Amino acid sequence: MKNTIAGIFVRCGWAAAVLLVLVLGWASVPAQASKVLVLVNDRPVTDFDVSQRMKLNGIIGGRRDRKSALRSQINAAVLETEARKLGIVIPDTQVDKTLRAMARNMGGMAKMKATLRKRGVRLRTMKDYIRSTLLFRVMMQRMGKKLQVKVDQKAIDRKYRQILNDPRLRPITIYNLRQVTLPVENVAPAMRQQLLYARMVEARQIMKRYKGCRSLRKAVSGIFNVKVSKPLQADPRRMMKQLRKAIQLAGTRRLIGPIRSTSGIQLIAFCGSRKIVPPRPKREQIAAIVKNEAMGQEIERIMRQLRKKAYIEYKDKSAAIR
Repeated sequence: MKNTIAGIFVRCGWAAAVLLVLVLGWASVPAQASKVLVLVNDRPVTDFDVSQRMKLNGIIGGRRDRKSALRSQINAAVLETEARKLGIVIPDTQVDKTLRAMARNMGGMAKMKATLRKRGVRLRTMKDYIRSTLLFRVMMQRMGKKLQVKVDQKAIDRKYRQILNDPRLRPITIYNLRQVTLPVENVAPAMRQQLLYARMVEARQIMKRYKGCRSLRKAVSGIFNVKVSKPLQADPRRMMKQLRKAIQLAGTRRLIGPIRSTSGIQLIAFCGSRKIVPPRPKREQIAAIVKNEAMGQEIERIMRQLRKKAYIEYKDKSAAIR
């Protein structure tokens, strides 16, 4: 939570509004020439809106699937149109104040803008997201509702066991590799075969000199136009069976190859392996997840009530939500 925008929002004092950003959305302005998926009281939700939401979720830690992003956008449009009926307005000054507070916690406005730009998210999108979360807080007050959930210890235990059984938390072995390439480029077809043969001879010379990864630079010295890659980390489970077997047979004292490729002749150095044990989550983190999920269910229950009051027309049948 600490390093996400959602976490920064909480530290700014808006916990009730944004504890679960994957359910709520924000009201972004439709992009030109973007397909309209849904009309909410004549307010369009476009394909561009959904795309922006998916990208923003990559920053704030929400769910990145299209269905969740679409639901968020419909919820945001419902909030916006309902607020308009009630005369509720979130001033730009309030949005900008919250934006500046978030930016300070992210290292400054310039850094925040750079992060958004890198992910393809408009600054306007972020402002609309802030406006929507603040709007939800005001709507809750008007409805006389409070987001209060109790964390059940049994639910925490179940979630903890579920997470610990996740395959992604199991230890994995990583191979450390380096790749040597002897390029064959800009050569006439008639000369290519002859040059490939010469490169093959040079590759075998390197193999004879090689005594281990520490000797790699020395082994390739004196050979024209040789490219040695930086250390590479590879998951053996994703390797071709033949390559994995060749690495196991060669060990750390012999090079694998020579291998003919589109770029020329290649050699592979196996520099050993190491086991990575992913850190286990703390119980406090699991409790926060359970609370957020419960909060999300409560938010969705409230939004379902608001959606029933809105006129929602689905222009794309695949966009329908219940």
